[in-house]
Amino acid sequence: MNRNNGIKIRKMVGADLPQVNEIDHLLLGQGRIPAWPFSFEAYWSVFHPELTFVAERDGQIEGFLVGYIKPEEETRSVLKRADAQVAPPSNHGKVGWIEMTGVHPRSQHKGIGQTLTQAFVDECQRYHAAVNCLVPGGDPKLAKFYCGLGFKRWDGVIYTKQS
Repeated sequence: MNRNNGIKIRKMVGADLPQVNEIDHLLLGQGRIPAWPFSFEAYWSVFHPELTFVAERDGQIEGFLVGYIKPEEETRSVLKRADAQVAPPSNHGKVGWIEMTGVHPRSQHKGIGQTLTQAFVDECQRYHAAVNCLVPGGDPKLAKFYCGLGFKRWDGVIYTKQS
C-alpha cells in the first residue's frame, strides 16, 4: 500500500523488529502510557499478532500499529470479566482491535498514525469487522488522536479491586 509523503504501509516482518522496538522505547520514554504493561518486543514474541503494520519511508520504519480481528465472542472472553462488559455490542460478528500504535517522534503530526489506522480499518472492512481500540484512561493524547479519526468513546468502564 502506498500513501502520501513517500510513506509505504505494509505488514510487519520479523526483520522490522529492531526499528519498531526503537520507536517503542522512544515513545515509552516520553511518558506514553502503554496499553500493555510490557514492551512491543515482548508483545510480539508472545502473541505474534496477525495484523501488524509498519509505515516505511526510504527503508526507515516511521511507525507501527498492532491489531487483530477475531469473532466477537472471542474478543469478549479476553476483555470481559464475569460482571463487566468492556466493549459495546456489535452486529458485525467480528471485531478488530487496535492494541498498540506508535510513530517515531521525528515523524509525528505528519499523518502517519492516521494512515496506519486507515490501513487497519480497511483490513477490518474487508472482513466485515467492527473496529475498536483500547485507550488507557490516563492518555488524553491518544484519546484525542482516535476521536479525531472518528472513533467514539464508549461509556463502559472497568473497575478493579486488588484482593
